[in-house]
Amino acid sequence: MLSITILTENQVRKRGLLAEHGLSLWIENRNSRILFDAGQTDVYLKNAAKLGIDLNLAQSIVMSHGHYDHGGGLAWYPLEHRRPRVFAHPDAFLPKFAVSNNPEDQHRPIGLPWRPDQINHLSDLLTYNRSTMQIGDNLFLCNGIPAVTDFEPLSGNYLIEKNEQLMPDVMHDEQVLVCTCDQGLAVVLGCSHPGVVNCLKFVRLFFSEIPIRAVIGGMHLEQADPHRLQMTIDYFREQDIQKIVPLHCTGQHAVWTMKQVLGDRVITACTGDKIVFE
Repeated sequence: MLSITILTENQVRKRGLLAEHGLSLWIENRNSRILFDAGQTDVYLKNAAKLGIDLNLAQSIVMSHGHYDHGGGLAWYPLEHRRPRVFAHPDAFLPKFAVSNNPEDQHRPIGLPWRPDQINHLSDLLTYNRSTMQIGDNLFLCNGIPAVTDFEPLSGNYLIEKNEQLMPDVMHDEQVLVCTCDQGLAVVLGCSHPGVVNCLKFVRLFFSEIPIRAVIGGMHLEQADPHRLQMTIDYFREQDIQKIVPLHCTGQHAVWTMKQVLGDRVITACTGDKIVFE
């Protein structure tokens, strides 16, 4: 059984918990304990304490990509206690920017607010992932997601600095977590910058014989046009995905539209909620 507790998300309903623009998930599967993303700040730590979750039990930490709202909070994690492995693509640590309309600040920093050498022990614990790899019992990471759909263009608003040059960020560092559950695959997404359907199609390349039964995480559909949103919904339906949990950057309109079309398959969740997959 796979269980995912939402430690940080943009919204919260439960008393005593906090929300922020970001994402952090606590994942338990068989003998594996994984922290997937760490939000912006220490909010995920405070919420975990309120929920009775001991984050010192984490064997692995996954950084879905190198944006501040997914990895900024890692600076507060007590790495010295349990010394979990930290999985990230090398590009996650490069300077990243968003193009701004403000003439005084045309390149707004959106990357990680720290370098690995600024966090004690982090450099010793880092595992750089450039492909697909297993990180636990029935748990796999996939990154380097290619663009294969014609309706999910990469945003031209994101830049990355490499070799002292700014260039379009094609989000090679985006990685998704895949769990092979009894009933099929459960896919955990950070932001789906390459496109949620591109992400899921890439997963299918490696697990072609196992159906995707559940998807949870950020789907980056807040600015999606009607065609892209409809094509995404059609893909969910064609793949017969039974449990869809859109979070963080998915956008309220996209969530509402998916709910209207797909009904109870779409679960609206927020900080403090726990989702279970068989």
